[in-house]
Order: sequence, then C-alpha cells, then structure tokens
Amino acid sequence: MGPKKKIAKKAASSPKPSSSSSKKNLPPCAGYLISCDVPTKEYIKHLNELKPVDKKFILEDLDSRHLLIKRKARDEIERKVEAWMDENVFSAVERVGENLDMS
Repeated sequence: MGPKKKIAKKAASSPKPSSSSSKKNLPPCAGYLISCDVPTKEYIKHLNELKPVDKKFILEDLDSRHLLIKRKARDEIERKVEAWMDENVFSAVERVGENLDMS
C-alpha cells in the first residue's frame, strides 16, 4: 500500500500575526491541514499550478510535509491523490502470468 496521508480540519481560535509580510491573515477554519510525504505534497502543488489563478486551492505552504488548503478543494484533492497513488503503485501480483500461453 502507498504512503498514508492525513487530512485534518484546521481549527484556529484567532488569526496570529505573522512574522513575514507575505503571509496572509487567515480566518478561523479557513481550510484543511494536509499532512503527507514530500512526493505527495509536490503532486498536490502540481495540481494547484494547473488551476487558473482564481481556482488555486493552496492557502499556505507550511513546511515540507504540510499544506493548508481551501475547504472546497478537499474532496477533489483526495480523489486525485488516490488515483495518482493507484497509478504509481507496482504490484508483482498483477504481473504474474502476464505472458503465459493459455492455448
């Protein structure tokens, strides 16, 4: 089975002032916190880049394993990541008997 990913609802009591001027002040429950491995995070960032500017879903790139995403995008991201993982998992069982002559 592929690497596990965890999607949890981000709950914040109040927006905290950021030390960086590029960070946005986000309202409470602005989105979902995604915890995943680095390759999965890069794939999610790739999906975000394919979207037009007004449809981008990443609110904040937190660190190497965490993203804050828009609430509405959660289901779409989960479906696309699961499909991507299914495509990229090799199983030796699927290959058994592939070239057998069945005549």
